[in-house]
Amino acid sequence: MYYSEDEARKLVIEAGHKLVDSKLIARTWGNISARISEDEFIITPSGRSYDSLEPSDLVIVRVKDASYEGDVKPSSEKGAHAAVYSLRSDVNFVIHTHQYYASAVAADCRDTDFAPCAGYGLPGTDKLKKNLEKAIKANPDKREFLMARHGTIILGKDFDDAFKRASDLEDKCKELVEARIPSHDFTFIEDFDASEVKITALPFVKVVSDPYILECCKAGITVRSYIDDFAQIVGPDMQVVDNDAWMAQRALLGYSVTKPPKAISNMPMTGVLPRMGGQQPALNSLIGRNAVLVKGVGAVCAGKTKSDAEAIAMIVSKNCCAACYARNEKPLSAIDARLQRYGYLTSYSKKIEA
Repeated sequence: MYYSEDEARKLVIEAGHKLVDSKLIARTWGNISARISEDEFIITPSGRSYDSLEPSDLVIVRVKDASYEGDVKPSSEKGAHAAVYSLRSDVNFVIHTHQYYASAVAADCRDTDFAPCAGYGLPGTDKLKKNLEKAIKANPDKREFLMARHGTIILGKDFDDAFKRASDLEDKCKELVEARIPSHDFTFIEDFDASEVKITALPFVKVVSDPYILECCKAGITVRSYIDDFAQIVGPDMQVVDNDAWMAQRALLGYSVTKPPKAISNMPMTGVLPRMGGQQPALNSLIGRNAVLVKGVGAVCAGKTKSDAEAIAMIVSKNCCAACYARNEKPLSAIDARLQRYGYLTSYSKKIEA
C-alpha cells in the first residue's frame, strides 16, 4: 500500500529530475513527497536544487504534526504535504510546483472547472496550510489544486499518476491563458546595449522578450507581484522605462525613473551610483530590483550569476503572463511582497548559495 523508504527516496529524486526536464519546476522551486507509512512521508529538503540531491538528503516527516528529526531541514511546505496525507488516505505521492501557466491561472484566485483554487497564504505559513485543507475538504473528488498567487499541488495515487496530473493541468491552464489573452504579433524589437548596465552586485544581464512581457511594456505601468516567487526573486514590483540604459540601471537599483537632475544627466551611471549608495554588495531588500521592463525591448534581468539571470527572466515572463491573465484580480499586497523579498534575500537565497 505504501512505498518502502528506499523506494520513496529513489522516486522523489527521479520525480525532481523529470519535473525539471519537463520545465514544470526549476532550480529549488516546488517540493515533492512520497508516503512511506500511514504516519510518515519522505520530502525534499529546503533550499536545495534537484540536480544536486541524493536519496540520503531527503527528510522523513510525520503526518500528524509535520515534525521531523535530524539536522537536514525539510521543505517549508512540509505542513501542506502533511495536510494532504492526513486528509486523503489514498494519496501516496504529492507534487507542489510553480509551473508556468498554472501559476498564472492561480493568480486569478478563482476555481476553474478542473481545479479548485485554495485561498492565499504566505509560503510555509499555517494560513496557507489551512486554506489548502479547506479546499481539499470541499472538493473530495479533486486531485489537482491551484494555490492562489503561489502555484499548484498535485495529489497522486502514485508517482506516475502525480506526474501525469501535473502535466495535464499545465496543458489545461495554457488553454485558459491563450483563450483569455489576445494574440499579438510583436515583431519590432529595438536594440538595447545590455553591456551599458553595470551593477557591481548584479554583473550578469539577460534581455528577454515574449508577448506577455511586451504587452506589459506597451501598457507602460509598473507591474506588481501577481505570484509570490516574483516578489521574492525579482522584487515587489517592476518599473517600465524608455529605451535608455541609464534609466534601466537606475530602476534596477530601485531609484525613481523620473528625469535625472541636469547636473548628472550626462554622467555615466556608474559614476553617479556610488554617491547614491547603489553599488553595495547586497542591494537593500526594500529598494533594489532584479528586472526592469524597457519599452520596445522587453525585460532586462540582472543576477549574481548567469543562472540567476536566466531564472529571473523566466519568472518575469510568468509574472507578466499572470498580470495579463488576472487583470481583474488584485496583486499581492505591498506588505506581503516586501516581506517575501526580505525573507528571500536574508535567508533563502543564502541557503541556496551555500
